[in-house]
Amino acid sequence: MFAMSPLLSLVALFVFAAVGSAQQKVLIPEKLERATVVDENGVAQWAEYKGDECPNCVGKGKVKCTTCERYPEDAKFCLDCERKPEREAPCRMCAGEGKLKDPLHTAPCPACGAASFLICVLCAGRGEIGVAGAPKPTKCPGCSGDGGWKCATCDGKRFVEMAAFKPSFADAKDKDLQKALTQTDALLKQLEDFAPVGGPKARKEVKALTKMMESVQATFPALKRTIKSTDDVMNKVYGGSQFQGHEENEANTMKMVAAHTAHYLKHQKRMLELVHKRAEANAKVDGAGKDEKSGKDSKGK
Repeated sequence: MFAMSPLLSLVALFVFAAVGSAQQKVLIPEKLERATVVDENGVAQWAEYKGDECPNCVGKGKVKCTTCERYPEDAKFCLDCERKPEREAPCRMCAGEGKLKDPLHTAPCPACGAASFLICVLCAGRGEIGVAGAPKPTKCPGCSGDGGWKCATCDGKRFVEMAAFKPSFADAKDKDLQKALTQTDALLKQLEDFAPVGGPKARKEVKALTKMMESVQATFPALKRTIKSTDDVMNKVYGGSQFQGHEENEANTMKMVAAHTAHYLKHQKRMLELVHKRAEANAKVDGAGKDEKSGKDSKGK
């Protein structure tokens, strides 16, 4: 769910990521960069961020609706493009703005992956489900015919705040950065090993997933909201337990949440590394300045 300066190779910069039944390109968190400038005192300051043109929509803010590619032509509605004649949806890489967001201040939503909504996995966003022997489809019991839900984690805004530090994320203290990096690596490993199967194990698996996020919610406030959002969405998914294949639907919903959470954490990790790198460089400058004032050389003599 990402800005770069300078802009990296467009081929290497983004990949496809699943958001329910739809796909759009997203930036690769590990390749994020954020420029700094050195002031008159030799201290690295964050450069002004002007925003690079989004490589996904090429500055248009709109892209071809990948959700409608999964719909039949007679679909009644689409949560992404609203079935407008152009069949274009807001670009998730830039939140429809045409320019990449500053990765130092905002991150893609860990629940919806910057889609602003979650597609119902029971009906794949159609709002209805075909029942064998029935003359016509029935209203989806998961989404009540809506096809999905507005994302509660980002409140439909696609992007969320960064990790909570004082005085700010951009100027976080070294000990806080180190702690957050350790937490992030641990959670990423847990998410990588998370393999839900749904069915009788579904509720225990959801508890295990939310417990993982609870371990870092103080550092990453967006994950605290994702915990509640996940519980709410899974309660809707359980509404389809009478249908064949409900185990797979439950497992896929949890996998989707885990994948988006991992992408968000990778974004956070990369920016934590860049903030730490700047802090380290400035610590050396500060140390050298103190030595000069005390008349000592680099060895303290």
